[in-house]
Amino acid sequence: MESSAVVYQRRRRAAGAALLGFAAAVVWGVSALGGGSEAGTRGSGFAARVQKIGGIGPDSLLARQEMIEAAAVASVYKQTPYIVRGGGTRKVVALTFDDGPSEWTPQILAILRREGVGATFFSLGGLISTFPANILSVHQAGYPVADHTWSHPQMPTFSPSDQKLEIDRTVDAFTGLGLPKPSLYRPPYGAYDQTTLALLKKRKMLLVLWDVDTLDWTRPGADAIVQTALSQVQSGSIILMHDGGGDRTQTLAALPRIIEGLRQRGYQMVTLPTLLVEDPPRPGETPPPVGVGA
Repeated sequence: MESSAVVYQRRRRAAGAALLGFAAAVVWGVSALGGGSEAGTRGSGFAARVQKIGGIGPDSLLARQEMIEAAAVASVYKQTPYIVRGGGTRKVVALTFDDGPSEWTPQILAILRREGVGATFFSLGGLISTFPANILSVHQAGYPVADHTWSHPQMPTFSPSDQKLEIDRTVDAFTGLGLPKPSLYRPPYGAYDQTTLALLKKRKMLLVLWDVDTLDWTRPGADAIVQTALSQVQSGSIILMHDGGGDRTQTLAALPRIIEGLRQRGYQMVTLPTLLVEDPPRPGETPPPVGVGA
């Protein structure tokens, strides 16, 4: 019998081939829509990448994943600048991890790879230079890495220029390490304002919130973390956990049990870009109040 990790890698290859058509369709759509030189340039860039992507080696798989992520975000962004959860039409959920990279990131990554499930990491720019190998290993394993600001502030308390710096310094830290420019952004504490949304709009970045908060950062015990995740999950859920920000021993203990419980309930755990493709949010979705979460 194949291991979970082998199955996951096989599914990634199959999904990449299937979603390539979706990405190409979005590329065509963005180019055809026009809407100024920026839209046209973006469409041309995507189209060029589609043509360049070839076999199924590690480099081409990562390039394909980046293209699919960008195309999925562009598609969803046409209807909403933020996402709280998927549409709930399919039994897929997205595990997400905030506040890394840290010394705990490799252990969480090892569990995810062993279990063969998708996840997305929202990373702090200020920690990338401290743990460069850890964030690189996440990316190289095929897990999307996204912007979680530089220093984890309450963004609405910052001036527009300081908010811009928090986002852009993190983007620069990503690209300086050879990582792709992130197209997903999560505000610390779930806190954002119109300035945040305006900055993200200029950068074509989708704001990602969540509908299931495990509260693992409070270290309530592994049992409580598991119970919270499994009792609140529904189709299309985005589940918030952490790979940094303190001692993550309880998160490590809870994660395999959460994965097992989700599987028993028939859920597939996917990356956020895959969730955007397979279960996009419903039009008119309303985000929770500013300042919710951790």
